[in-house]
Parts: sequence; C-alpha cells; structure tokens
Amino acid sequence: MLSITLDVPSELSTPLSISGYNQEKLTEEAKQVLAVSLFERNILSLGQAAKLAELHLWDFIQILSQRDIPIAEYDDEEIQQELKTVACLTQQTK
Repeated sequence: MLSITLDVPSELSTPLSISGYNQEKLTEEAKQVLAVSLFERNILSLGQAAKLAELHLWDFIQILSQRDIPIAEYDDEEIQQELKTVACLTQQTK
C-alpha cells in the first residue's frame, strides 16, 4: 500500500480545529479530493477513484454530482447512438 503524509503547518491547527477538522477528517477529505481530481483527469476509473476515497461507488457518484462532474462523457456520435438504441427499445416494448 502506498502511504502519503500531509504536513499541516502548526499555525493552521486552531482554525482547522475550530472548523471541526481533526486528523481523521482531514485524511478523509484529502482522499476524497484526490480521488475526485484523479477521476476528473481520467487517471483513475470511477471504481478506482471510489476505492481511493474509501467510499461506496454510489456515495462517490453523489460527491461527483455535487461538484457537477459527469461520471461519463459522450461525444455527439455516441449520444446519437444511445438515443437510437433507446428509441429502438421503446418501440420493442410497445
């Protein structure tokens, strides 16, 4: 397992503490921010980023949603193909 240490300047201890941050909360949030960033830059997949953030996939998707980060990106051709598939499936169920 890769381990990373984050050194926080001592003068930030008080404002962080007042805001409700302790070592556990800082670690949790740092993992989430890193996971979101790596996902957004297409370095990690959705599942990999959720694992890094130590979150259930659905919880990680909700974090992305709150930050207006799409979980999938389609180009125009892919969107048109998806719409055709939906139309075809809709016709089949009638």
